[in-house]
Amino acid sequence: MAKDNSGKGTVVRRIKASGGRNSSAARTEEKEIVRKVSTTKPVKTDKKSAKKADKVAKVKRERDPNKKSFVLFRPIFAIGRYFRDAWRELRQVQWTNRRATWALTLAVILFSAFFAILVLVFDWLFQWSIKEVIL
Repeated sequence: MAKDNSGKGTVVRRIKASGGRNSSAARTEEKEIVRKVSTTKPVKTDKKSAKKADKVAKVKRERDPNKKSFVLFRPIFAIGRYFRDAWRELRQVQWTNRRATWALTLAVILFSAFFAILVLVFDWLFQWSIKEVIL
């Protein structure tokens, strides 16, 4: 990158390479593309935007995150922060569609029923074996 003489922007030069075998012929046919890139943002000078910028700066100064709050209000702020962060997390969750939700619900119910029956069967077997075989 090279600096422009006016100092307002940066000049970016892109050179297209040719795929030919003869390198001297390729050099003569190179095309150069030049584009100026601005590094400064345009500044608004109307009165409304100046007032708005002052108002935003004032609000930013008033809300200092490092400012220590009164000791009795800290738990209240912590609870509010907890619910705000929980809501943000819930908005980021990708929820499944209705069909997948019902399929997973059915799977949980079936597995729970299967293991409940399995536990009941083993309980009956152990109870029978203790009563009849051991005693």
